[in-house]
Amino acid sequence: MTQVEAIYQGGVFRPIGTISLRENQRVRLNIQPVDAADVQAWLDEVRQLQKRILDQRGPFPDSTEDIAADRARDE
Repeated sequence: MTQVEAIYQGGVFRPIGTISLRENQRVRLNIQPVDAADVQAWLDEVRQLQKRILDQRGPFPDSTEDIAADRARDE
């Protein structure tokens, strides 16, 4: 059994992330709402991962000037 997180939106369950199912594959869903504490725990894990990446690799270079130059070129 595969567990998939999804968002219920507009009467449709939309998976978060990629799913390895063929188009129109029939599945059985067991609905278990995610508690706010679970979301907070996940967010804390993401922040710890971000900190580890920054500690190991440093900050990403600022690309603001490159983006501005691209936009100016396209005008």
